[in-house]
Amino acid sequence: MANNLSDVVEVFIDKQTSAIDTASFDIPCVMAAFTNFPERARVYTSITGIAKDFDSSDVVYKMVQTLFGQELKPASVVVGRRQIDSVTITPTVANNATYVVTINEVDYSYTSDANATADEIATGLDLAIGTVAGINVTDNTGSLTIAPATPGSDWSVRVSSNLVKQDAAPTETWTDTIDAVEEVNDQWFALTTETRVKADILEIAAAIQARRKIYGAATADADVPTTQITDVATALSDLNYDQTFLIYSKNAATQYPECAWIGSQLPEVPGSNDWNLKTATGVTIDRLTETQKTNLRNKNCNFYTRKAGAEVFQDGNMVSGAPIDETVFILWLITRLEESVFFRMVNVKKIPFSRGGATIIENDIRTVMSQGVANGGIADDTPYTVVAPDPLAIPEVQRAQRLMGEFLIAFRLAASVRKVIIRGVARV
Repeated sequence: MANNLSDVVEVFIDKQTSAIDTASFDIPCVMAAFTNFPERARVYTSITGIAKDFDSSDVVYKMVQTLFGQELKPASVVVGRRQIDSVTITPTVANNATYVVTINEVDYSYTSDANATADEIATGLDLAIGTVAGINVTDNTGSLTIAPATPGSDWSVRVSSNLVKQDAAPTETWTDTIDAVEEVNDQWFALTTETRVKADILEIAAAIQARRKIYGAATADADVPTTQITDVATALSDLNYDQTFLIYSKNAATQYPECAWIGSQLPEVPGSNDWNLKTATGVTIDRLTETQKTNLRNKNCNFYTRKAGAEVFQDGNMVSGAPIDETVFILWLITRLEESVFFRMVNVKKIPFSRGGATIIENDIRTVMSQGVANGGIADDTPYTVVAPDPLAIPEVQRAQRLMGEFLIAFRLAASVRKVIIRGVARV
């Protein structure tokens, strides 16, 4: 290179741009028990993608279809697999028909003869499958049992429409499923599951409360809109979880209203939207009496109904009574503050233990707080405050541990209007 001056002046540029993983707040996750793909989690960006792995009659397909079916919809959905360690396959007997079993994404087929029997088809499929690494196949005379050689390992089985596949019961708790899915994909924020069982919902809600995520559940339990106190809504409300919301819907088993609500609201910027009084696609309203609505509200349970001609979700609250939007925003704020300071620590040689170092951190905090104002989560009419610690006032023991005191932030949540009172006086 001409005019190379490095023998006189050397210049080094330190690019302080090391990337860090940042948490997403707009990705939902569907978890269910199935054997359709081997890995613990798979990401889908369209209903076309999910249709390649699931039939339209499958619960997972319907849940993802509801998420993607909203006017404002998520860009992607994570589908997590709950472990099943055995399936039984039984043929629908037909002459000259081709039967296909797909194990770990590889197809194995058998074509029946002109005098087909279930025993013949099962044996033919067994021979066609042969030896598959990590898989055990058992011919039961008229049916096949397929299982991973090592229980709990990744595997998958799909079958053609002329084979009936019966899954064994899941071999892990919902908490274990969440742990396993998170291990391979932790980018999702809002969890939905196939279960409508009270004990399952309570277990999942407890697991999510220990994470920086939210959980949406739905129930058709007829006791929920009553004064009964043994139902899932009462149990959740008593536990005061602020990261789980519940919807009562008579069609909860087939329409997945929590997916519709999450799908329509999660793509919004955290802090910009109130989940209350929002409409959705693919959900049938419930015609509820005022007494039923009161009972649901007393249990902090949401519902989907018609109000003044509009079909909307009410009331937009977690089972603790906290507004869903505020919980989402606070989780966003905590996460972004952590990420901002961590990014700074990764990308500089060091942050000095001095007033100058405290100012560096304070400025990163203020950047996130200002974004919170811009999002609409922090009130713009009451200035937020950030108070940095004085390094010289920090105890020597703490300084030896390089622990920079506490940065104190204070702000007012912007909240949202949910009720308006108008008083007037009429005069002649």
